[in-house]
Amino acid sequence: MGDSFIPDSARTLLDGAEPADLVVGLLTVDDKATAPGIARVLAEGCARSFPQRRTLVVNCDAGSQDETPQHIEQALGAGTRFWGIRHPVRGTSFNVLSESGVPGREAAVHILAAIAGQLNATACLVVDGNMKSVDASWPQLLIDPILDKGIDCVLPWFQRNCYEGTLTNTLLAPLTRALYGKRIPYHLGGTYAFSGNMIRSTLLRQPWDEEMAQYGFDGWVTTLAVAEQLQICRAMLGPRMQQVKPMGELSTIVAQAVGCAFHLMERYQEKWESVTGSIVVPTVGTPMKLGAEIGSINVERMVNGFRQGLRDLLPVWQIILPTETFQQVLELGVEDMDGFRFSSGLWVQVVYDFALAYHDRLLHREHLLKALTPLYLGYTASFVIETRSQGVEQVELELARLSEQFETMKPYLVQRWRWHDE
Repeated sequence: MGDSFIPDSARTLLDGAEPADLVVGLLTVDDKATAPGIARVLAEGCARSFPQRRTLVVNCDAGSQDETPQHIEQALGAGTRFWGIRHPVRGTSFNVLSESGVPGREAAVHILAAIAGQLNATACLVVDGNMKSVDASWPQLLIDPILDKGIDCVLPWFQRNCYEGTLTNTLLAPLTRALYGKRIPYHLGGTYAFSGNMIRSTLLRQPWDEEMAQYGFDGWVTTLAVAEQLQICRAMLGPRMQQVKPMGELSTIVAQAVGCAFHLMERYQEKWESVTGSIVVPTVGTPMKLGAEIGSINVERMVNGFRQGLRDLLPVWQIILPTETFQQVLELGVEDMDGFRFSSGLWVQVVYDFALAYHDRLLHREHLLKALTPLYLGYTASFVIETRSQGVEQVELELARLSEQFETMKPYLVQRWRWHDE
């Protein structure tokens, strides 16, 4: 594969560069308030945990206007090997930032993978520059499994509160578990660690194209980790705190995240069709449960969003959903707020039918994906109504049951997916 994606500044640094054992990549854009401290903590953590390893800190910056790279270099000081690289940000049809708020992460990680590959690094750690919860234990948790246990990819597992990350918990994670048979936290982003083996055998062989930029890096790399023949684990990193940055509207975020999962289902069809059951992925770090703070959830607004979909999207849903499923969705519109119940079985059916419609190209794919948003709001509202008075344990129990239902109903998806291919 060519290296035309590598900026000239990186090429210059690579020419005649000394090898590095560990490449620590920091992805930034206007992160002066957080990134310098993160860089210092990571460099110190690597020095303390892996004193015999040669470490290189690389800042991949997406065009900061606040001199973030200069502040990172100052924070590290002369004793740390540091490269600053500015990389381009490609546009996407969805025009949305990832949950991390750092644009162009796929381009930045591509550059980091190439650098790690050319320097023959054993491991590459990637961290978003707005992650305020980084501490000195992260290098040990994320890199040591690669160095000590032969792990290829370490995925982050952050502690979240009851109803935080509902798109992940009620759709992306259980779908990924059912498809690929691995129980993992889905793409929360923020940080990853890759082995040199994964970089050379897998990452650098991928089609780093516009579709990845369109759908986002997190879902792509998470699916890659579970679908390819890689050794993976998850690292418990505590609460996930980050500098808040602008995000797109909900329908765009749903389209980006779910579109990534559906898109890669086509690529990995031969792998997921035969998978039955699921296994727990090994974990490092201190075990965590969901946080107890429920937060401010506006159930009425979510139900109203679902009902707005009933008014605006019925012709679209009628194309996507089988008659029986469509009728069950229609019946939800007559329920009052207290009695509103969107069953988990119906939700799994809806998700699988949207995946089938995406595969069969029944509609323009972006329009189809955005049409899922009101249904997601309806199911989330119902989930909150059913569990909010019963505490954290009930939320965890219901999420476990939902994941099992995705697995139980998978034969429906496999059978109809094959019909569409015939």
